[in-house]
Amino acid sequence: MQDGPDEEHRRTRRLETGWRFTRGDVDDGADPALDDGDWEAVEVPHDWSIEGPFDPDNPSEAAGGFAPEGVGWYRRELPEDIDGEPTLRFDGVYRNFDVYVDGDHVGTRPYGYSTVTYDLSEFGVTGGETLAVRVANDEHPHTRWYTGSGIYRDVHLTETDPVAVAPFGTDVRTNAVNRQRAEVQVLTEVTNDDDESVEVALETDILDEDGEVVATAGDEATVDPGESHEFEQRLSVADPERWTLDDPTQYYARSVVYREDGGGATAPPSRNDGGAAAIAVDDYVTPFGVRTFEWTADEGFFLNGEPVDMKGVNLHHDAGCLGAAVTERALERRLETLKELGCNAIRTAHNPPQPELLELCDRMGFLVIDEVYDKWRHVGADEWFDEWWDEDLAAMIDRDRNHPSIVLWSVGNENFDQGSDEMIEDLAMLTEAASEMDPTRPVTYGNPPWGEGTEGVVDNIERVAEHVDVLVGNYQEHWYDDYREAAIDLPLLGSENRRFFRGSGDDPLAFVPRNPWYDVEERDDVCGQFLWPGIDYLGEARDWPNKGWTTGLIDTTGSIKPAGRFHQAAWSEEPVVFAAAVDHDRERPACRPAWSGPPLSAHWNFPDREDSQGFVNVYTYTNAEEVELYQNDESLGTQHAEDYGPRPIEWYVPYESGTLRAVAREGGEVVAEHELETAGEPAAVELVADRETLAADGRDLVYVEATVVDEGGVRVPRADHEVDFAVSGAGEIAGVDNGDLDSDEPWVGESRSAYHGTCIAVVRADREGGRIDVEATVDGLDGDDLRVVVGDAE
Repeated sequence: MQDGPDEEHRRTRRLETGWRFTRGDVDDGADPALDDGDWEAVEVPHDWSIEGPFDPDNPSEAAGGFAPEGVGWYRRELPEDIDGEPTLRFDGVYRNFDVYVDGDHVGTRPYGYSTVTYDLSEFGVTGGETLAVRVANDEHPHTRWYTGSGIYRDVHLTETDPVAVAPFGTDVRTNAVNRQRAEVQVLTEVTNDDDESVEVALETDILDEDGEVVATAGDEATVDPGESHEFEQRLSVADPERWTLDDPTQYYARSVVYREDGGGATAPPSRNDGGAAAIAVDDYVTPFGVRTFEWTADEGFFLNGEPVDMKGVNLHHDAGCLGAAVTERALERRLETLKELGCNAIRTAHNPPQPELLELCDRMGFLVIDEVYDKWRHVGADEWFDEWWDEDLAAMIDRDRNHPSIVLWSVGNENFDQGSDEMIEDLAMLTEAASEMDPTRPVTYGNPPWGEGTEGVVDNIERVAEHVDVLVGNYQEHWYDDYREAAIDLPLLGSENRRFFRGSGDDPLAFVPRNPWYDVEERDDVCGQFLWPGIDYLGEARDWPNKGWTTGLIDTTGSIKPAGRFHQAAWSEEPVVFAAAVDHDRERPACRPAWSGPPLSAHWNFPDREDSQGFVNVYTYTNAEEVELYQNDESLGTQHAEDYGPRPIEWYVPYESGTLRAVAREGGEVVAEHELETAGEPAAVELVADRETLAADGRDLVYVEATVVDEGGVRVPRADHEVDFAVSGAGEIAGVDNGDLDSDEPWVGESRSAYHGTCIAVVRADREGGRIDVEATVDGLDGDDLRVVVGDAE
């Protein structure tokens, strides 16, 4: 996924294919002689939990979305053509996994979100050996949400010279930046796994996005066998392009390692630095951005000297019907939809994300809070926390520290023992370690709203404030003044906020209908908010058959909910108007009321009110000065946004079938319109694909939406027909979804019922290329089909 210059002297490849998998434990699962011919052929990333069956008796219970878990084994052969020192990297295996090569135990890790690397040269790996991974997700409780099970993130094999840059061995810092110049400090760890000392030269080039070298530095050192050396180099980039949210420009540090003896080189020499014996044996490319940021207690957050309100959301790592095995396109689509809403920040709740998410945030212009843990001594972490916390924390920071999008580290979230002596000791240990690992970013912790009344909450917050750089709070916007009165002089940030209601008095989950966004907009000392959640997710469910959290701005199909349009109007720089009808008959999945809001729908179908001239309560969301509402082209009046303060504009409309149109004006000029239209009887299903061309890489996705429509093409809002999908050609169905987390239908299959008139099939491209043909059929309705190109096929 990485752009920038290619790495010429090391080889890195994903181990995606050739895996064999079985559920259940196997006594000799690591034995290379084991006959695994009857195991299932799978590709990695792979999440066996999403395949089901989901069942109320599964031990994951409501927290895990009633998903199946247990123990599983994966096996495959390592490539035969390994050339050099092999390193194996797992971006995420959930959880308690053990790695074996030809029966030898390579390593173990209990935490399912850490990126882990193993040096296979210690095990004599030359190619063709049997790689086996045992995954044990069978101890409960271990989570508060759906995790998935298995090797659910990528596996990488890297081959290098014995003298090479260490895994995640660069640390690029832009310490001083102005319009004329950026001073760049590059710390590079070079390891020597040879049997004798080596004279090493390191040349570092900074390249811009056009591939032009804009700065160069070189240094030399003797590295003893089995040791490493950290090079420190300082470079100056003239007239730097800043990384900003609107123009997220990146640079690339290319680190080239030379050894004077030339021994062990894995690639032909491409450079010569002072004699035929100085051979380039390794290179490593690090994307980074030139930017400054500042958190202040009185004026908020600044990026490159400009004030920025964080318009953020919390994201869990699953993606609806894909479960936890999420490739780049699914992540990109989620971020594109959030961008449409005006979102500019992500909190990785509550674990290190897959690296592709951070790469996309760098490219697309999002700020990120990178979080290592949820409750660090609770919910399955207590038995291993003391042994592993420092490695988990270092795994996150070492991997992620060069991402310009990351502006804050978080060491955890909502410990049950908030404010206790043991919790404060752990917090101090974690934040001090994080600051030592990366002194360029502040460190925080997600505070829960817990304590004996307001006074108890403030007491706990005062204790926490001594050990964090930024004070972030979950559902605490109504206590900001109390924190200031307690002389807490730290930047303030809402790390979890509800989308509609605000807390009051001693109750953080009160039902005051004043949107917490206004605590950001109206205060200079609050840096932003992060809504809980941005997108619906699996787990943290209510009673069966509910399987997840349903109050996001976006549902699991990627569709923006009508309630999400408030934040689009509040956050977006583009003119926005959206009309939504309060529909008390609307089917809604189970949810926690405190995170909910009015039952809004984007349709104009209320036949029960037409004969009686019943009224329909309508909300219009806008960032314009005024809205005029029309029913069947007859004006119902004009209202001004300023008259409603922190609430949407409300209307009571005497219902007539036809059209309801909202027209937004600024300075008397029309800047946006939105229309709802009454649907007739279902007549057909229509397909729309979000893309026309896919890469032939076995990972790329197209989201195909099926909508039940009337004869005029209007969505039928209460249609729940079962849609059968048929896919042929260069792809296959990866999952089906309709956004209804109360549905008992499987996510892996070829059919799905429409929910509010729509459902989707997610189709994955193959590696051969060609065309994908998708057909949708519904009993009694006209069907539809479409074609998508894969690769270079015409």
